[in-house]
Amino acid sequence: MKAFPFSLDGVAKDWLYLQPVLFNTRGDMKRMFLEKFFPTSRTATIRKEICGIRQHYRETLHE
Repeated sequence: MKAFPFSLDGVAKDWLYLQPVLFNTRGDMKRMFLEKFFPTSRTATIRKEICGIRQHYRETLHE
């Protein structure tokens, strides 16, 4: 938790420091951060892309 602010940059860091004291717990901060910067729609899109990855015929695993 103490190192989390150092992992942020730009808009995310500004968001963290400009928030009034809204975080009672780490869970509150995590939830609000994810809602702001990683919305459910983005998660769903990434999940679809990952699930749609297929290995083509004669394609090696490392390609």
